[in-house]
Amino acid sequence: MVSWSTVRSLLVFFGPLLLPRILTWIRSVRNRPKSQIKPLPLQTKYALAVLFTSALIAFISTFPIFAPANIFLQTQSRLQTSTGVLMARLAALQPLSSTDERLRVVLDSGLDARLLYLQFGPRVVTECPFVQPGDPDAARIFLFYALPSLLAPHVVHLFVLGAVTSPLLSGREAASWRTLATIAGLLLAAAEVYSLATHDSRLNARSTRWTDLAFPFWTLRVWRGMGIAGLDAVLGWVIFLQSTNRAFVAPRTPSERVAESVRALEALLGKTRGLGVVRNGTVRDRVVRGVVERYWVKEGEVMASVCEEPEVVAAQKSALARLDTVSITRDAQTFVDGVIPAQ
Repeated sequence: MVSWSTVRSLLVFFGPLLLPRILTWIRSVRNRPKSQIKPLPLQTKYALAVLFTSALIAFISTFPIFAPANIFLQTQSRLQTSTGVLMARLAALQPLSSTDERLRVVLDSGLDARLLYLQFGPRVVTECPFVQPGDPDAARIFLFYALPSLLAPHVVHLFVLGAVTSPLLSGREAASWRTLATIAGLLLAAAEVYSLATHDSRLNARSTRWTDLAFPFWTLRVWRGMGIAGLDAVLGWVIFLQSTNRAFVAPRTPSERVAESVRALEALLGKTRGLGVVRNGTVRDRVVRGVVERYWVKEGEVMASVCEEPEVVAAQKSALARLDTVSITRDAQTFVDGVIPAQ
């Protein structure tokens, strides 16, 4: 479906974008202390729930029950099997519908129509009003006609990616992945369109058994669902790691550090004002002031008696004897020299 040269070109183009993040993640995992891990924010939980729902829907969409019927797979018939035999085998499995009758007309158009059926699916070849399956330019017209339905799941997926990486819903951590997530979503859509447009339908023309047939329309539906589910899973994983400080921890900007310091100072100022109110109330009330004064008088007496205990005196003398005043003076001088460089 996708050649190795295409994959290599994508790696060369996106490697410089992804490699620094991978190296940053490895270093952050190695050097991260356990104390930095924080609980998952509520906003991020909502974003992860949306991603999980999107991935689950994409995965369920790959189930065969949601795919259009494939007449060659249903009847286990070769591509060269006549239309009458195909319809007879299909009628033995289920009653023929109006869609099956329209498909009969398409399959009667020849081998090219059958190849286009395998490439674009039954809806495009039976409902496109702009061209007939046997026309020379049918493949290009069918591709343009199929683009809206082909891109619709990717447009919805891009909307989901934009929602879960918005700062309003997921916070700053998830928003840092918006560019990469959008690029990855666009690449999924481009890869599907490219694979369908460049598919060589003539490979099926040489198949002699039904098991050798390739079904690009049905195969791409499966890969689309798996790709969207995989992208959502990877995005949810990295958002979880970054939101809990397990990896991809980005340093805070100066404005964020200033804002945090201002909030801490405001909290300290509030506590100081509260303490001042309590102090004023204590001083102004005669009864409470007397209780406080008696407490401090009693505290002084207790501490004086404690300091006069022989054990305390001996411990103080022992501590002073072990005190290296020269080393303390030298360390203090070194600190002062480091703070105030010599002129």
